[in-house]
Formats: sequence, structure tokens, C-alpha cells
Amino acid sequence: MNMKFENALTVVFTLLFLMSSNAHSAEVSAEVKACNEAVNKGDAKAALMQAEVILKKNSTDYEGLLCKGRALKQQGNYADALTAMALAEKSTDDIFAKTVSFMLIGNLHKANNKIKEAVASYQKGIEMCAKNENITYMLINYNLIGDAYTTDKDLHNALDAYQSGLRIANNDNERAESFENLAKTYNALANHDKAIEFQLKATVMQKQAGGLTAYADSSLLLGQYFNDAKEYSHAERHYKKLAKFAKDNGGAYYEAAANYGLAKALFGNGDKEAAKALFADANKQASKIGAKQLAAEIQAKLKVLNI
Repeated sequence: MNMKFENALTVVFTLLFLMSSNAHSAEVSAEVKACNEAVNKGDAKAALMQAEVILKKNSTDYEGLLCKGRALKQQGNYADALTAMALAEKSTDDIFAKTVSFMLIGNLHKANNKIKEAVASYQKGIEMCAKNENITYMLINYNLIGDAYTTDKDLHNALDAYQSGLRIANNDNERAESFENLAKTYNALANHDKAIEFQLKATVMQKQAGGLTAYADSSLLLGQYFNDAKEYSHAERHYKKLAKFAKDNGGAYYEAAANYGLAKALFGNGDKEAAKALFADANKQASKIGAKQLAAEIQAKLKVLNI
């Protein structure tokens, strides 16, 4: 699966914690760790208490300011969160720490629908990455820019950002993520041929380098794009293979999801009776394993199709 930015930050903050050279490192590092753990758990109040303990000892402590900003973001306090994160960025000369700051500031802007500001901050992150040739985080920033433009429905600029990321991708996992980003954007532009082309590449990459879940997720998207393109025969063959793969590997959710996609393909091809039976089976499977969202989607689709 694509690595989500907030999950990646858990690793980032661990690294920053280890990098700390604070004079009271033993004491403050424990407090920084507690602050970040509270934020990661969604306990903004506890995080702010820890941040204030840190900042009373040193009002320009990078980790304390950044953690405070993250906690304030969780509380929806955009202005104060931005102030804390901006102070954190200015408090350090470390290039990696500045990169993280600009990424978080960009994320804060994006969460508040300040897309222009978000993109500008991510671009500053790219500038930092260029200074220490940190290609991995440069790629993350390009993808974040693409995501920001996608949120703003500026899909052509999103494509440019994702293409820039693809050009510097170092391995099959990174290339798979870039291909998937391009595929979803082309699909949103109704360029289904391009969406299928890039999602097929992504699925091949995930099969080679990703885990079973990543491969199954990628395969579901490929089937969806076949259906969106009204290439129902291709979708049928693809979903049948995916359903068998899921069954053979104990993936009950993916088996149900694949059967749901197959039912849509059968309906599109005019085989309404077979589709109706498979919709019912997929709904039963999803309900049995507690996949409530999938079951609700299937039930909603049945109502729309009136079968």
C-alpha cells in the first residue's frame, strides 16, 4: 500500500528524537517522545501539556514547537498551529528538520484549503531536499503537491507533480505509487485508456515488490478503471483472476470486493441475472466478515440499478 504521510511521520519524528542534541537530552527526549506519542494517538490535550513543559525550559526547542503545532492542528487551531510550526522551522539549521517542517506546514495549509500556500511550502521542502540530495523526501513532496492540486481539482498540475515524482522514483515501490497517482488522475480526467495503462504498470510493480495487500488493492483499482472505461469483458476476466487470487490467499475482503466488481462488469455486459446473483453473494460475504462500508456500497449500488 502507499505509505500515508501521517504514518511516515512516525518514523520521521523518531529520527528527529534521535538527532536531538539538547543539553538536557535525557530528560527532554523523554518528554518529546511522550508529546509525539500523544499526538499520534490523537490526544492533543496531553500533547500540548507535554509541549509546554519542553518549551518552558527552551522556548525555541524545535521538537517542542513542532509537536505543539501538530497538536494545535488536531484541535483545528490553524493560526496558532501555523505560528508554532513556522517558529520550529526557523529554530533549526538542520536541513532534514526544515524539510519536515515545510511538509507539515504544507499539510496544515492543505487541511485548511489553502492550496496555493500548501504547494509553496511543499516546494520549499523540495528545495531543502535538493541541498542534501534526499531523493526519497523529494518524491514525497512532489506527491504531496499532486495531492494538493487534486484536492483543488487542478488535475493537470497534479499530473505534472506526479510525473516529476515518477522521474526520480528509486525503486518498484516508489514507481508503483507514482503510477497509481497518475492512474487515478487520468481516470478523474476521464482518460480511461491512460488510467488503465498506468494502473496496469502499478499492479505489475506491486506484484514484484509489494505485499499481497498492496497487490490486491492495486488490482481492485485496475478492475475499477476497466469498468469505468466500459471495457466490461476485460473487467470480467480481471476480477475473476483477482477473486481466485484472494480466495487462494485467504483474503476474504478482497474476494468479496472482486466479486462486487465482477457483478458490475456482468451487469454492464448485459448479463443482469448473473450480476444480480453475484451482487447478493458479494453482499453476503461482506456482511459476514464485518466489512460494513463495502456492504453499504453494494446495497447502495443495488438500489441504483433497481435489481
